[in-house]
Amino acid sequence: MNRHVLSSRASLVALCCAIAAPAMAQTTSGAGDGIAVEELVVTARKREERLRDVPVAATALSFEDIRDQGGLANAQALLSNSPGVNFANTSNALTSDVSIRGSGTSRATNAEAGVGLFRNGAYIGGGNVAGRTFSGIDLFDIQRVEVLRGVQGGLGGRNASGGSINVVTARPEYEYGGYLLGTVGMHERREIEGAVNIPINEYFSTRLSVAYGKKPEGFYHLYVIDEYADATEREFFRGQLSFKNGPFTANLMLERANERVPGLVYQVVTFPNANFPLGNFSDKYDTPWNHPSQGKQRLSNLEFTTSTDLGWATLSTIVNLRDRHGQNQYDRDAFSREFYDALSAIPGRVSPAGLTAIRNADYNQGGDQIDHARISYYGAHILGETNGFDWLVGGEWYLLNDTTSNILGKSPTPASPNFGTITRGKLRFSSYAVYGSLGYDLTDQINLSGDLRFTNDNKDFLSRQFLFVTNTPVTTAALNPTASSNDNNVSYTATISYKPTSLMLFYAKIGSAYRAGGFNGNLGDPRQPIAPPPSFDNETVTGYEVGFKGNLAPNIYVTAAGYTNRFKNLVIQGDNGCRANNPACPVQATSFAFNAGPATLWGIEVEATMRAQLAGGALRVTVGGSRQGGHVRGGIYDGFKQPQQPKWTQTFTVNYRREIVDDVSGYINVNGNARQGGVQEANQTTLLHDYVLFNVRTGVTWRQYDLAAFVNNAGQENYLVFHAPSATGDVRRYNLPRTWGVQLRYEW
Repeated sequence: MNRHVLSSRASLVALCCAIAAPAMAQTTSGAGDGIAVEELVVTARKREERLRDVPVAATALSFEDIRDQGGLANAQALLSNSPGVNFANTSNALTSDVSIRGSGTSRATNAEAGVGLFRNGAYIGGGNVAGRTFSGIDLFDIQRVEVLRGVQGGLGGRNASGGSINVVTARPEYEYGGYLLGTVGMHERREIEGAVNIPINEYFSTRLSVAYGKKPEGFYHLYVIDEYADATEREFFRGQLSFKNGPFTANLMLERANERVPGLVYQVVTFPNANFPLGNFSDKYDTPWNHPSQGKQRLSNLEFTTSTDLGWATLSTIVNLRDRHGQNQYDRDAFSREFYDALSAIPGRVSPAGLTAIRNADYNQGGDQIDHARISYYGAHILGETNGFDWLVGGEWYLLNDTTSNILGKSPTPASPNFGTITRGKLRFSSYAVYGSLGYDLTDQINLSGDLRFTNDNKDFLSRQFLFVTNTPVTTAALNPTASSNDNNVSYTATISYKPTSLMLFYAKIGSAYRAGGFNGNLGDPRQPIAPPPSFDNETVTGYEVGFKGNLAPNIYVTAAGYTNRFKNLVIQGDNGCRANNPACPVQATSFAFNAGPATLWGIEVEATMRAQLAGGALRVTVGGSRQGGHVRGGIYDGFKQPQQPKWTQTFTVNYRREIVDDVSGYINVNGNARQGGVQEANQTTLLHDYVLFNVRTGVTWRQYDLAAFVNNAGQENYLVFHAPSATGDVRRYNLPRTWGVQLRYEW
C-alpha cells in the first residue's frame, strides 16, 4: 500500500477516534447556541421517534444536510455518508449495487438486493434492470434519508440482511413556498429543478416538483459513432395532493420520469501475442466501440398514504404502484473494424496471422437488456401503547411482474446464418407478510423490545431463447428453463437497551433476515468456460450486535457498534469466463448469482458529529469509519473473503458557515469517503482498489438567494472501479475524473 493511502487512512481513523463518531444527521437549535445538538425524528421502527432513542446503527440525512451537498444525484452520493457501506459500481447506475456490511454483492445479475430499498415506507426494489438501487426521481426533492445498518428482517422484511434505506419525499406544506435551483457545469451540463407548495384551503394543499437536465458530452467518447457513454438526461414530474381533517391525513402522489444515465464502458488491454507482437489496447476514454453504451429508464409511480389517530392507536396505510421500463445497451466485443484498421497501419503492431484474424472477426456484437418491471405494494400497520407496552401489528403484500428481453446481436455467417439471439423472460413474484413488535420498560432505564415477522414468497419464472429477427425458437433445454419456488421465512429481532442518562444509550441485539433466492435468466454463451447455474437458494443470516450512542459533551454526539453476521447460503456473483480478449469466447462476460455456502462477517463501526463556534462562524464536522472482515466457512470457497466488502471504510463531512456582512453569509462544505482493502470477486485474485474521494462546495447566501460553486472528485482520484485480469490481458473500468459547476438557488 502506498504512503498516500496509508497517511489518508491514518489521519481519517485518528480523526474518527479523536472525535468518537455518529450515526445521524443533526441540526443546530438556534443561531445563538450553534454548538447545541438536536436529532432528527425518524421512522426506523415504523413510528416517529428521535434517532438517539432507537437501538440501531444508523445514519440519517436531513434536508439541510442534503442541501449543503447540492442534492443527491445518485445512490453513490447518498451512501458516501455512511460507514460500513460500499457502492458496487458497474459504471451504469441501473445495474450497480448497494452493499451494507458486506451484503448485496450480486451486481449485474438477477439476484435481489441485499439491502431493503424503501421509499416513504414502501418496498420498491425488484426487477432485472435497476432493481437493486434507487431511481433518479427517488432522490429528487426529498425531506430526509434513513440508512439503517445491520440485520433488519423483523420489521424491514425481505432482503434487509445488510440493512435498509428509506428515502422520505418532501410533502406538501400548508403555506405557500418553494425553491428553484439552476445548475451549469462542464460538458455542457444544464439543469433546472424546482418545487412549489400551493395551499388550497385549511384541508387541502398541493406540491408540484419538476426537474429537467441534460449533459450531452462527457469523458467516455465512442468515437466511431460519435457518442458519449456518460452523457445524461433527466425529466422528472411529481404532483402531490395532501388532505388533513382532525385525526385523519392522506396524501396522493403521482410521478413520471424519463432518465438517461451513463452506460457501461471499459478499457481492454491485450498482452503481446502471435497476432499482436506489441500487444493491443484501447484508450481509457477514447473508446473504439461501434454500438451505443447507455442506460435508459422510464418510470411512472402512484402512491397513496393515510394516517388516522384512533385515540387509542394510530393506523397507517400505503399503496404504491410502480411501473418501470429499463434498458441497458453495450458493445459486447468492445472493439470495431475502424480501430483495427488504424492499428494495422502501424508497422510491427499486427502480424500476418493477426491481419487474417482481423479480417475474419465480427465487430457487430452488440448487447441490449430490456426490462419492464411492474411493482405493487400494499401495507398497513397499527401502533399504540397499552399498560406500559409499546406495540405494533401490520401486514403487507408485494407483487412483482417482470418481463425481460436480452438481445445478443452479431453478424450472420455461413456457419451461423442469424443475427444473434434474443432471450425473453417472465418472472412473477408474490410475497405477503405479517409482522409485529412489542416493547416494555423494565425500569426507567432498561427497555426490552422484540420484532417478529412471517413471510411467504411465491416465484414463477420462465425463459425462452429465439433467433434474433426471425424469432425461430432455440430448442436447447438448458437455454429455456421453467422454474418455480414457494418459501416461508420467520425473521425476528430481540433487543435490550440501557439509558444511564437521557443523553446516552447502550444496546445489545440479536436478529435474523433473509435475501430471496431466484433464477439466472441469462445463461451465457455456448463457448463459455463456466456455465451459470439455472437457480440459487435463499440466503439467510443471523446477526449479533452491541452498540452505543450518546453525547460525550454537549457539542459531540457519538455512535459506535460491533457486529457479527452468520450467513447460510451466502449469495455472491461469478461470471462465465468470457472476455473481449479471450480467444475461446471473445465477448463480454455474463455475470450470474450463486450460493457460496455458510459465511461469517464481522465489523466495528464508529461515527461522530462535533459542533463548535470558530472565528465567528458555525462549524460542524462529521467523521465515521469501519473495520470489516470475515470469510466463507464451508464448501469449495472455504476461507474465501466476501467480495465487495472493503477492509476499511471512512466518511467525512465538514460544514462551515460565517456571516460576512448583514444578510450575507459565506460557507464551505467538504464531503467525501474512502476505502481500503478487500476483494472484488469470489476468485479472491482481483482486489478492490483503494481510494479517497472528496467533493468541495463553497458559496454565499444573501437573503433568499444562494450561489455556490462545486468540484466533485476534487482530488482528481483515479482508481479502477472494475478490474478483470487474465493471462492474455486485462479488462479495466475507471471512476469519473474531476467535474465542476455552479448552482444558483432561490427559496421563498
